[in-house]
Amino acid sequence: MSSGPDSQPQPCFICVAGLTLRIETDRVLEEEARFRPFLTGEQTPDFRITFRQVDELPPIPAEVLYESDCYRVHPDGRGGYLRSFFDAPRDLTPYAVAVYDYPAGQIRIDYLEKGAKCVSEMHNSFFHLGFEALLIHRRRLCLHAACVETPLGGILFSGQSGIGKSTQAELWCRYRGAKQINGDRPILSQGEDGWLAWGSPYAGSSRCHLNESCPVTAIVMLRQAKECSLRRLSPPEAFRAVWSGITMHSWDEAFVEKACDLALELTGAVPVFEFSCTPDEAAVNYLEKGLREWKL
Repeated sequence: MSSGPDSQPQPCFICVAGLTLRIETDRVLEEEARFRPFLTGEQTPDFRITFRQVDELPPIPAEVLYESDCYRVHPDGRGGYLRSFFDAPRDLTPYAVAVYDYPAGQIRIDYLEKGAKCVSEMHNSFFHLGFEALLIHRRRLCLHAACVETPLGGILFSGQSGIGKSTQAELWCRYRGAKQINGDRPILSQGEDGWLAWGSPYAGSSRCHLNESCPVTAIVMLRQAKECSLRRLSPPEAFRAVWSGITMHSWDEAFVEKACDLALELTGAVPVFEFSCTPDEAAVNYLEKGLREWKL
């Protein structure tokens, strides 16, 4: 296999949830608005990601453990995993292969000329990192939620898609002067003084991409209703509720085990509530009163 264009790699440093990623490519990596807050100067990275253009991809195992609409997961023969990427529906043959060594902080993506787009756009290059697995190996969870920093602390609104997470977050910003940290995929990590919620480049329709964090006070699982009610979930209920909002790599036993441990630690330290609510200021008033009564 031979290398691609004879140009010096242009390292790009991205800091997300306190982790620094050094991305090396042989092409210009165009900045994008949602990643701009996470760009940082050169520093010692936690992970080094190398994109390398090749004439021929390395051998790809025939066994497929998982297949999405644009990549397949294969065993790497050493107890880990690799991914082959394809451009469906136009071309189902792989254009890139990614090899991951998360414990060593090393990721390599070999790509063909037809896959040059994967290193010419920042969101495409980032997609190839296996981001959730990278986070899990550094004791961080990505939760499907909207996060706001309020006078009571950080509140995470979670629940199924379309349940009103963004609506409740926006109501707190409007009526309580809260700051939205992330509208779709905040990252949770355990600090010395408790759990923190971090912004991420993935924020859904909220387009809120803050590179900030706040202490997590409560996780609120939403239900739509004609009137408001609040109930603190029991430990088993809390775990199941949070577990349902975690992006899971079910083919990776170590990922599942680490995610389970972190979810148990999270729900053991942070109260989880079921909140049946209306889409108006009344919901803000009710939740604020309820959380204060729980002495949060």
